Amino acid sequence: MTLQISLSDGTTSLALPPDLEWQDEFDWTPVEHSTDYSNTGSLIVHEGERQDGRPITLYGGREGAWMSRADVEQLYAMASVPEVQFTLILWGQSFNVMFRRPPLQAKPIRRLANPGPEHQYAVTINLMEINP
Repeated sequence: MTLQISLSDGTTSLALPPDLEWQDEFDWTPVEHSTDYSNTGSLIVHEGERQDGRPITLYGGREGAWMSRADVEQLYAMASVPEVQFTLILWGQSFNVMFRRPPLQAKPIRRLANPGPEHQYAVTINLMEINP
């Protein structure tokens, strides 16, 4: 299994750190339900299948999976365009995604007043799977 992770809009592509963690991989299910009670007190369950919206939160943390400031700036620019769809390649799987808001968090690994393009950041990238 390949550990490569990339994000592309068809024109621009960005390689992401291969050891990012998909934090909420199993927190979402395609089945949603709501419950209510009838006038007689019986439980009524409404269940249906979600079409899209699965969160994909990629987390690096301070322990690893760092990104350079130049890559964070490119990711920020990609996230700053509304309604753009991307292809996320995550460990050999392909997902059609958009950014959730806020789209990312980036914290410098070491505090520096004027960081250069190679300065390292811990990132969290907030995406959601959508149907094209």
